[in-house]
Amino acid sequence: MVTIKVNSLPVDLVILDLAEAFQIPYQLNCKEYHLELTEKVGKGYIKAMMLESGLGIIEYNCQFNMDIEIQFVKDFTHPLKFLYCTKGHFDHRFSNEEQLHDLQEYQQAIVASKDYNGHVIRFQKDQEINLYSLEMDRERFTLHDECASELIKTDLEAIFGDVWATNSFYHEGYYSLALAEVFEDIKAFQDSFFLRYIFMISCGYQLLGKQIVQYQDDLNNEENRHVLRQYEVSKVKEAVQVIKQNIEKTYTISDIGREVGLTDAKLQEGFKVLYKTTVNNYINEVRLDLASSLLRDTNFNISEVVYKIGLTSRSYFSKIFREAYNMTPTEYRNMYLKKS
Repeated sequence: MVTIKVNSLPVDLVILDLAEAFQIPYQLNCKEYHLELTEKVGKGYIKAMMLESGLGIIEYNCQFNMDIEIQFVKDFTHPLKFLYCTKGHFDHRFSNEEQLHDLQEYQQAIVASKDYNGHVIRFQKDQEINLYSLEMDRERFTLHDECASELIKTDLEAIFGDVWATNSFYHEGYYSLALAEVFEDIKAFQDSFFLRYIFMISCGYQLLGKQIVQYQDDLNNEENRHVLRQYEVSKVKEAVQVIKQNIEKTYTISDIGREVGLTDAKLQEGFKVLYKTTVNNYINEVRLDLASSLLRDTNFNISEVVYKIGLTSRSYFSKIFREAYNMTPTEYRNMYLKKS
């Protein structure tokens, strides 16, 4: 295990300590520090940028050739950190504690150390890791008086209001799809360094805002959470396959949710975000697509088509078919018979 001590707090100066420890030169372009790893250390890069109002961001996108432990040990109040693991996994602990927090892909944690205690992050050898650390100097991140008074009324006071770090704080969960989209935007941005700096300021505030929304959602019971987490996206897509492969069955939203392990609310939110529609509307779209194919390409009568697509009412089928195609099922079939 190679141990590196970081004695700097602003995220951009962290790069200077890492560059010295690894004996690697760094680049500075319009407030963004860039450390490209050499073959001796591993591969990939570490980037850092101070933004506004005490906000900064570090991105670790690398794979080390050795086990690495980075100890943030500055004898000062450490920033509030929002850690997001978008690939691989890493360990976190407070410097005055032994308990390790193993953060896996799609997981995030809000961490604040007590007093002048720091943070320790461990990366395993040969582990490809992508970690974003949004960091906030709570003393510099001032709010207007009226906003501060509103903050005191909420559960956010324990996080943002503890300017002098009188208590430690740890909250872990899975980050939302909305947060994942910001990370994808950061990866995709290819413009000039000046525009990147402006863009990153925007991303910093987006991450903070979306994180607050998610944290408040995390405080709800599982069945009452509505914010879609990134790891749940695959479950929504699995639900689509369940619908398509079993369209002849009469599924309720709860049936589908139980099949893939999502609550009704999460399933609805997933379809809203990914497909811009409700679960029932999506089911009807699949049914109508299949019905139109059966009417064109088979000799099934209308009642048989209704059964094949999982409906029991011929009149209801005719109603939704007319709404979608501006003609009855019989007129639709006759139109294609004339064409052929």
